[in-house]
Amino acid sequence: MIIQSFWSKPFLSNSKDPNSRFKGGWLNEKYFYFSMALSCLKFKELYGDVNLYTDSKGEFIVNKTLGIPYSNFINCFDSLEHTNEKLWALPKLYTYSIQNKPFIHADTDVFIWEKFPEKLINAPIFCQNIEENFPIYSEALEEILTLFDWIPAELINSLYKHKKILAFNAGIIGGTDLDFFKKLLSRSKKFINKNDHFFNKIDVGIFNMIYEQQLGYAIANKKEINPKAFFDNIDSNFTPLVNFPLAAFHTKYIHAIGFAKKSIYACEQIEALLMYEFPEEYEKIKFNGTKNLLWKDYYEISETRKNYLFSIFKYVRENSLDVICDAKFRLNPTVKISEGNDSSKIDYVSPQTLQREQLNLEEWDAILFYFQESISINELSLELLLDNDIAAKHTKKALTEKLLSFVFDKCLLHEILLPDFANK
Repeated sequence: MIIQSFWSKPFLSNSKDPNSRFKGGWLNEKYFYFSMALSCLKFKELYGDVNLYTDSKGEFIVNKTLGIPYSNFINCFDSLEHTNEKLWALPKLYTYSIQNKPFIHADTDVFIWEKFPEKLINAPIFCQNIEENFPIYSEALEEILTLFDWIPAELINSLYKHKKILAFNAGIIGGTDLDFFKKLLSRSKKFINKNDHFFNKIDVGIFNMIYEQQLGYAIANKKEINPKAFFDNIDSNFTPLVNFPLAAFHTKYIHAIGFAKKSIYACEQIEALLMYEFPEEYEKIKFNGTKNLLWKDYYEISETRKNYLFSIFKYVRENSLDVICDAKFRLNPTVKISEGNDSSKIDYVSPQTLQREQLNLEEWDAILFYFQESISINELSLELLLDNDIAAKHTKKALTEKLLSFVFDKCLLHEILLPDFANK
C-alpha cells in the first residue's frame, strides 16, 4: 500500500526559517503542487491506489481545488492545529503509526519509474538510505545534548555503541514491523514534549531529522533490526538521487531533496516531466491553480523550450542506453569560448532566464572543448581513456556513466550542448 502525507499548517505558515516547510520549501508553491502530482501519478501508475493523509485545509487545496487524483484522502491532522508548525515530521510519524498492514510511505517529492524490489519492501523496516555522520546533524545534536532535559535512552546508547551518528533517510520508509512505527511515534512525542521549552534555542527544522531519522535508527537498533536501505553509499549531497537529467531512462528514482527544491533546474524538470508524462492532469492542475490564485506568477516553460525538452524525453525513452551513448552532441552555436592565460570560459544563453551567463572551464567542465565538433559519449570515453591518468582512475563503464550524467546535464538543463536528434 502506498501512502503519502501533507500537513498544510507549515506549508501555509509564512516563515523565513530556511528549515521550515513554508511553501513546502520550494521556490514557488506551484512546484510543490506539480511535485505532489507527479509523485502521486508515478506511484499510481506502478502500484495502483495511493492514499494521502492530510487535514481539512490540505484536502480542500489538493482534492477540491486542484484535483490531484489521490485514491483516498484521510483527514487525520486537524487535531494538530495547535502543534508547532516547525515540527513538520510529526504528522508523518503519526501516519506511519496508524497503519494496520505493511506499507510504503513516500515523500511527495519522490518520483519512480520502476517498482521497488520485493526483498526491500518485505523487510521489517526499510528506508531510502542510511546516513552516517552527515554534517547537518552534528551541530543541532550538540545543542540538544547540552540543553535538553530528557533524551531517549535509545539515542544515547546508539551514539555510545557506534561512536558516530547513524540515521535513516525517510524519503521512502515502511515495512512489516508495525510495532516499530508505533514505538517511534511514542518516543518522539516524549522527546518533543519534555523539551519544547528549549525550541527557541535550537534549529527545530533539523530537530525533525533527529527525532524521526536518527532516533528511528536507534530504536530499530535496539530491536536488533538493521533497516534495509534502497541505496548504499549515498553521501550528504545526495547527488545520485537528484540526477534529473537521467530521470526515467537511466535513473529510476529521484528525490528532490533539500536544495533541489530551490533549484530552478530541478523545478523546471519536474514541471516538464509532469507536462510530458501526464499532459491532461498537468493542464487541469495548472488551470485550477492559476484560476484560484494558489501561486504567484513565476517562470513559465516556453513552447520552444518545451518542444526541445520533449524531443529529448521521447528519444531517451525509445532507445537503448547503447544507442543513446552513440548519439552525437555538439556545442550550441550560441556558445562563445574565450581562452585566457589562467582560465577559459564559455558564454552561453540560459534557457531559463534567456540571459547570457558564464561558466569557467575548470576541471571536468574543460571536457566541453571536445564538443566543438559533434562527438558521442562512447567516442569521447574512448578518447579520454587514452590519457593514462584518466585510465588509472576510471573503468570504461564508470567513465561512460560520468560522461552520460555530464552531457545530459549540459544538454537538458543548460542547452550548452545540443544533441543531433533534438528539435532545436
